Amino acid sequence: MDNTLFTVISSAITGVVTFFLGARKQKLENESSALTNIEQSISVYKLLIDDLKSQIKELLVKVDELEAKVDSLTQENHELKEMLRNRK
Repeated sequence: MDNTLFTVISSAITGVVTFFLGARKQKLENESSALTNIEQSISVYKLLIDDLKSQIKELLVKVDELEAKVDSLTQENHELKEMLRNRK
């Protein structure tokens, strides 16, 4: 009977220790997985941000070109109006 009681108690202790160690290991694996997911998300967002920055630069160049065209056309329009006024 002592032998059976010792076996039951040692099995129970082993089970409890294994449970807590397994729970700790699972928690660490979950944290590691979460960190990996965050790192992947950061790299994806970094690529998106870099792409958006290049698009913004391109659009700023186009805006500058269009503003120059508008200024040129405004000047030309002003000159044509002056020519018409001088003919009258």
